[in-house]
Amino acid sequence: MPRLDVRCKVNLPVDVVIDDRSSKTLEAKTKFSSISLGGGFIEFNPSRTINKIIGLRYDLPKYGEFEILGEILRFDEKGVATRFYNLNRDAKLKLWDYIRDNISDDLACPYCGKKNMQKMRKCSTCGWNLNFYSQDYIIEHEKESFIKRLGTKSESFSIEDIYKVLNFVDIEVLKIGKNLDINEEFVGSSQGMLNVFSMIRKVAPTDIPVLITGESGTGKELTAMAIHERSSRKDKPFVPINCAAIPENLLEAELFGHEKGSFTGAHKQKIGKFEYADGGTLFLDEIGELSPNLQSKMLRFLEDKIVERIGSNGGKKVDVRLIAATNNDLKSAISRGLFRKDLFYRLDVFNINLPPVRERGEDNVILARYFLNKFSKEMNAVKMFSSEAIEAMKNYDWPGNVREIINKVRRAVVLSRESAIKPVDLDLEMPVVKMEEVTSLKEVRHTIEKQKLQEALKHCNNNISKVARILGISRPSVYSLRKKYSI
Repeated sequence: MPRLDVRCKVNLPVDVVIDDRSSKTLEAKTKFSSISLGGGFIEFNPSRTINKIIGLRYDLPKYGEFEILGEILRFDEKGVATRFYNLNRDAKLKLWDYIRDNISDDLACPYCGKKNMQKMRKCSTCGWNLNFYSQDYIIEHEKESFIKRLGTKSESFSIEDIYKVLNFVDIEVLKIGKNLDINEEFVGSSQGMLNVFSMIRKVAPTDIPVLITGESGTGKELTAMAIHERSSRKDKPFVPINCAAIPENLLEAELFGHEKGSFTGAHKQKIGKFEYADGGTLFLDEIGELSPNLQSKMLRFLEDKIVERIGSNGGKKVDVRLIAATNNDLKSAISRGLFRKDLFYRLDVFNINLPPVRERGEDNVILARYFLNKFSKEMNAVKMFSSEAIEAMKNYDWPGNVREIINKVRRAVVLSRESAIKPVDLDLEMPVVKMEEVTSLKEVRHTIEKQKLQEALKHCNNNISKVARILGISRPSVYSLRKKYSI
């Protein structure tokens, strides 16, 4: 089976930071004898009892020093084979430049080793492109090899893992909306949200009315826009209107339009939202706030698709998909005579109920971390959540749902004086530690120390120098702590 990455022989010095399972962290100077984008062979013979996760620091000509993590995969008499971890895009492209400059000029394919006697641009045996000096070579190769890499990794996936990958591709890669904001409230992987994504995919290609229900702040408008963006109407207008935000005496004119002189102040003709949305989608938020008169007009429109402006003698047929939303219990409103039963059944052809954050499991922390990274980049700040802040977020009910998470995290990034955000920065109460659950102060200290280290490693993409700087300790101390807690 051919390799997925080009491997070449080199003589590249590297400093190896190792942990020999004693109390000391040691450094050894040695070299790579071969290297690829995925790993390398190091002429180094450590004890087989060392921690297999090692630090690697090397200098690339023209590009300077790089520091990454590696895992020892194989020992032999000449050295160790290692796999690279967390090689970011910039480091990978620069390493590729170095590898390309060191590819042997012989006739063997660096992927499969077979002879390429005519120096073809594509290997006749393994099929990989060999035009290494093309400007976009490595980017195109990464795309070509993506499915094979994913196939290798996916053998151990559970069905939940597969759903999470599909969710990530939908939301982060393919983008349900046209910009980042359209996806923000869809961050998460709870079963409730996976069900929502599935329903969006099913209903989007159809033209049937959709009723979106859920508490305030759960993302009803974003759900409506996601449906529109995945429908055949995506190139036509998406027109949202909040029925609760416009006075009753103006709402009818906003929705249906009016003719000149039809009422006091109607100095010129105006088309309504239904006509604006012709060919596209009209989203009516807070549909439960419609007056009985407007409910009747809405029912009539759903029956014949004809819009009649105020003061007009005739109507106009429009092609509009209607999506409505409410945070009220419409069935209760029907029983109290506040909402028409026949209109409800016209709207409730397909219902999507958005779960509140408190019912989405670990999504509250996932959402908070998402927005923390987003706002930290916007404000050029380096922030992370303390373990106390994470516990406080887990224990909070989030009555304002995603909107409240956004506001609290943005506020915390602005107000916190330290890199670690505390509960007080989020305007949350400190979590109460139940004394019966604590066996000793030492145990508490170890728990917090381990959690802080894990958070810092994740935040800094395992860059040991950055982790040491954020935690205010030395690099050897970071390695010692990782050994201590088997991280």
